[in-house]
Amino acid sequence: MAARAISIEIGYSLTRVCEVDYKSKSHKVYKSFTIPTNEGMINDGVLTISPEYVENLKKALSVNRIKAKQVVFTITSSRIASREVVIPFVKENRIMDVVNANATDYFPVDLSQYQLAYSILGTIGETKTAQQYKLLVMAVPSALLSGYYDLAKALKLEVAAMDYAGNSVFQVVKQECAQGTSLIVKIEERASLVMAVQDSVLTFTRNVSYGVDEAIDTVMNTLAWGDISSVEQAIRVLQRNECIAKEDASQTAQEAPDGAEGSADGAAVPAKSGKEKAMDEVRAAFMPLVGGIARVIDYYLSRNTNTPVGRIMITGLGADFKGLDELLSAEINMPVVVLREVAGWNLARDFKNESFGEYIACMGAAVAPLGFKKDTDKKGKEKSKGDSKSVNGAVIAYSLLVIGVVAGIALAAVSLIRYMGVQKTNMELKTEAGDLEDIIPIYNEYVAKKAEYTKVSAMYEATENRNEGLFEFLEELEENLPSSVNVISLSSNADGVSISMEVDTKEEAAATVQKMRTFHSLIPQMVTLAALREEEDQETGVITINFTVTASYWPVGYSPEEVAAEAGIEIPDEADTEVTDNADTEVPDDAADTVDDGTAE
Repeated sequence: MAARAISIEIGYSLTRVCEVDYKSKSHKVYKSFTIPTNEGMINDGVLTISPEYVENLKKALSVNRIKAKQVVFTITSSRIASREVVIPFVKENRIMDVVNANATDYFPVDLSQYQLAYSILGTIGETKTAQQYKLLVMAVPSALLSGYYDLAKALKLEVAAMDYAGNSVFQVVKQECAQGTSLIVKIEERASLVMAVQDSVLTFTRNVSYGVDEAIDTVMNTLAWGDISSVEQAIRVLQRNECIAKEDASQTAQEAPDGAEGSADGAAVPAKSGKEKAMDEVRAAFMPLVGGIARVIDYYLSRNTNTPVGRIMITGLGADFKGLDELLSAEINMPVVVLREVAGWNLARDFKNESFGEYIACMGAAVAPLGFKKDTDKKGKEKSKGDSKSVNGAVIAYSLLVIGVVAGIALAAVSLIRYMGVQKTNMELKTEAGDLEDIIPIYNEYVAKKAEYTKVSAMYEATENRNEGLFEFLEELEENLPSSVNVISLSSNADGVSISMEVDTKEEAAATVQKMRTFHSLIPQMVTLAALREEEDQETGVITINFTVTASYWPVGYSPEEVAAEAGIEIPDEADTEVTDNADTEVPDDAADTVDDGTAE
């Protein structure tokens, strides 16, 4: 019979607890429940326990009849650093020795304040002699672990292991993702995690600093779904009700003078109800989260163009919010499904009618935890090993005592001489320090000014966006567009630009698109033809081509070369795509294809 353990994940608003089999090949969840987390008790994974919280957790464990004495904590924190590294193919029991030996290369910090752990991502190299291990090495601050050990002590439990939430989720979905590539998105209160699993191997992890807390607050601050006074109630409302407004461009309206709203074609539409407005607010609250996840997915897809993604699945606290999967799917233009079942787990038995999404990290933490250990915990194990040999060492100790006394007397004399020399040096340094006291105010003023400058610079950089460079973009447009192009309209925002234009032929339209791909302010691959149509003047019989080009700006603060190198984008050579105003200009093949694909028959 497998030993049981209590698995705990502490979030900003809720604490999730499961009783599970510990390090067992067969997985079973015996009990699960949540309790509120006291406000301010956790900050980016750092835990500060309170007597009230400890008492509430003890009562909940008692009510649910959980009697296991071992506890596993799974932690989410931006303070946990991770690196993908490659090491020689050594025996598995020597991997940690290799990691420790090269740790300063992986993490250029004072590693005496950190604890290390690793996870094997796989092996590379075709032949046995050329094989190497690919590892995910993680470093967690020792101070971060202390709070969890204090909580275990207050609960009178033994800490069996400490795990990272990303590894916990991976252990659950590992069998489910045995074939192909899947993207797993764990959505929590104030942060989310995006991970890629290819053939049961974790190949990519990124944190997103957005969660569902803004949407929960929005639901709590409105009466559209009744009087909601707790986070738990707001979560249930989001799980059981359609709280996210559907995006419908035809319903976009402006306030009319008579109090009604007007549609895009001028027809009056009824004013929105209070509930509809509340749903719009909930949708707006989700957009930073959805946008953050979409950017990480786009980054992964751009770096792995040869690896097709089979499916995108969401899990965690926010996965069961009605409509969130559809909202994310519309944003990334790919199907998104909620993770309902996983291979190797009988979740229908363990959770019955309850969703397991918010407990997924708790479930996986006890399968194969990374095993972070606090310094004192490691020293305690070493001491216990030493106690078993203390009897054999007693004789040696007494023998060395006599030698030590003699050597101590000799060393004392040497030390006295050295002490006198050091004391003299100390007095000289104190005198020198007194002469330099006038420098202290000047240095303090310098530090204060530098900190103020850094703060102001950061504030300025946070307000920068591409619209500040709109004038330069218009100059570039005027200088480079062929003279035969007639610009009908132009709209721009912080991310990109949309331009409606008119030319005489499709070839000129293609040449215009190709020319815009050479603009220094635009991402070449994101300059696309959105619409194209032919129009014939009924009186003159002249045919004109109307088309719309959409394009994305390079991100603020980075040169095109830096962003292209990071995203794997090739910047086309301007000389290769030169377009002139001559009517017989040759149209490149890829631009002609772009025009043909957008033409309505």
